[in-house]
Amino acid sequence: MRRVLGFGDLLLIAAAAIGPAFSLATTLGPMVAAGGSATPLALVLVTAVMVCVAIAYRRLGARYPNAGSAYTWVRIAFGPRAGAYAAWVLIVANLFAIIATAVPAGTYTLSLVAPSLAGAPRADALVGALWVLGAGVLLFRGLRPTSRLANVLAIAEFVVLAIAAAFAAVHVPAVHSAAAAPPPAAGALIGAVAIGIWMIDGWEVSASTAEEARAGNTAPGAGGLAGLLLTAAVLWLCMAAFLRVGTLDGFAAHEGDAMAYVGDAIGGGGWRIAITATVLVSLAASLQTTLIYLTRSFFAMGRDGVLPERFGTLDRRDQPAFAVALLTAIGIAGMLASALFPSVRAAFDFILSGTTFFLGVLFLLSAAAAVRIFVRERTAWLDGVVLPALATLALLGVLAVSVALADRPTQLFLLVAALAGVPFAWWRGIGRSPVAQL
Repeated sequence: MRRVLGFGDLLLIAAAAIGPAFSLATTLGPMVAAGGSATPLALVLVTAVMVCVAIAYRRLGARYPNAGSAYTWVRIAFGPRAGAYAAWVLIVANLFAIIATAVPAGTYTLSLVAPSLAGAPRADALVGALWVLGAGVLLFRGLRPTSRLANVLAIAEFVVLAIAAAFAAVHVPAVHSAAAAPPPAAGALIGAVAIGIWMIDGWEVSASTAEEARAGNTAPGAGGLAGLLLTAAVLWLCMAAFLRVGTLDGFAAHEGDAMAYVGDAIGGGGWRIAITATVLVSLAASLQTTLIYLTRSFFAMGRDGVLPERFGTLDRRDQPAFAVALLTAIGIAGMLASALFPSVRAAFDFILSGTTFFLGVLFLLSAAAAVRIFVRERTAWLDGVVLPALATLALLGVLAVSVALADRPTQLFLLVAALAGVPFAWWRGIGRSPVAQL
């Protein structure tokens, strides 16, 4: 693939993939419902864990720059079958992530152009499918135009969020504001941390562009870490300001449209429209970058034989066109299937639980891979072993508590989906050697 991306591109791609406005719109409500006034603390805790993971990604990417990123590193560290299982986790997590992004895209689009249809599952599914199609068509044209648009969209949403946070910070606090509520119990705080994994997910997309970055050994890791730190800081400032103007009950009643609720709280009218438009901008950027990550990962898996070889081919423009076309079609099909849920919120809650869990597992496996690969190297002791080990233990605890607190249908779904990866890993790992030996 052609090397067309610099550090600045990768930083903004990582930030756009997190999609701060979109993340706040879809997960601020559930996080506040779980964490209450301690929600900013939950964000700090999950950011600390993700920074440790991002540092491990930087070290791993410098040693093994590969479009497969997390999947490739697990394969190198633990062998072909473990790598194939990591591939399964990555596929499940990011297919859910496409739908988890497109569902609110449909909702927010309809809230602007046809408010009466904003809560209708079929209308939302159709509009969300059109969003996936648009993102796929743009990516099919090439990575460079996609990255340019993502960069512009990321800058635009940062500007609007900064202005909205400033207005909320000086606004008269709401009576019984969420910021002044009593702190939650420890279990609820951990639940908020688990949801926070989805809120700041996306920075890892930079690692999948290692074969398209001009400095493939250094820029993807540095860009991902910088994008994570920048966006986490913006999210924390916005969260601290927005909790002053909303109440616990208000955020609980607007779990799917928290930013629209904030817009009404700081002035309504034009603010609501501006924030809704910003969320759509954020959704567009996040959807595009999720497709970048997944298509590059599929390309690496096809090249390694974990997926059919057709995925590992490039067209005459050196683009994984087949992977882009097929994943766009799968994303559209998944969006249309979301119409089968009784409500848009029910669809999103189901998808969010799957995305959050499998993303956490993927980060855990990646951090563990760093420990395995660098455990004998003294020069990599801190960023290759100690910090990734701390992240592994923290993620293990957070995921265990979040699954224990989930309802029985969600627990059953996560168990079935996790076990389904075992036969896939056994089948696709047979006779395939790791990419490199330790």
